[in-house]
Amino acid sequence: MKEVLTPRADYASVLSEARDYASPGLERVQAIMESVARGAPGNLSGHLQQLLNRRGKRVRSTFLLLLAQAGPGFDLERAARVCAAIELIHLGSLIHDDIIDGSDLRRDEKTAHQRWGNRVAVLLGDYTLSKSMELIWEDADRRVPLSLCRASSALITAEVLEVERAGRMDLTLEEYREIIAGKTAALFDACGECGALLAGFDAADVRRASALGRNFGLAFQIIDDLLDFGVGAEQLDKRTFSDVKNGLLTLPLILFLNAANPEEKARLLGLMKEADVEANQIAIRALLETRDAFGQARAMALDSVRSGLEFLESLPASPAAQHLRQVCLLMTERSL
Repeated sequence: MKEVLTPRADYASVLSEARDYASPGLERVQAIMESVARGAPGNLSGHLQQLLNRRGKRVRSTFLLLLAQAGPGFDLERAARVCAAIELIHLGSLIHDDIIDGSDLRRDEKTAHQRWGNRVAVLLGDYTLSKSMELIWEDADRRVPLSLCRASSALITAEVLEVERAGRMDLTLEEYREIIAGKTAALFDACGECGALLAGFDAADVRRASALGRNFGLAFQIIDDLLDFGVGAEQLDKRTFSDVKNGLLTLPLILFLNAANPEEKARLLGLMKEADVEANQIAIRALLETRDAFGQARAMALDSVRSGLEFLESLPASPAAQHLRQVCLLMTERSL
């Protein structure tokens, strides 16, 4: 377990150290989810175990565990169950998203519906979502399951809005924020709220932790938008231009269209009609750079993260709090 942070480390190093510090909790989270997979009916058991072998970065669990350990009320087993529930909600939503979007790959591997068909994939997503609620339904604090129920509802609402608004070239900044507030920020909001509840913080700090998670999630999605255009994605396992191909208007496109003249708008829309062509992708990125759409988007992500600085600085001094501060403040650097 690392107690000292690397000076001026990059985001990858900071996240690695944070996960190292939180590793006892993260290992328990994995064990709980594997137990859920073993109990799944029929072939779902083996399928789910395969999906869980792709551990990913576990950013949500790391965020919650660090926050929970920053207070006096930390209980590893309890926190691990909440984290496992959140990770299962996230996994279930990804399985369903991939079906809706028609995505063939995730982290360079075939998606669930490509491996086992749509019917099995839908059942896998449904199973993980239902089991997530079972894990936390008997928590001593009724606010915990309520928080996850609200997050799940917000996530589904955002998915509906995204599907209904796909292909619209007049999507407003407010509509975009409404989508990502549910699609990405809602689960991080729950991580903040539940982490603070498990830490034993008072009501005021629980609200501030919830806001921290929500703003972290908003920034996280904005950076994902940038990565989809290949901005900073060279070292990451991200497929670029998938959102554009699916007709989704993400933040850089919205910012460009708000500032562009009619000729620039027409050129962009023409290029987007054949966004699977590599030459058009290069042209789209170059066009957005002329209006500094990527720089503006990243500035918005930074503002969102910085809004939680006061709460982060108010946390009692501890290695967990220091790791959490570093993860939050350097998260936007994953685009570099």
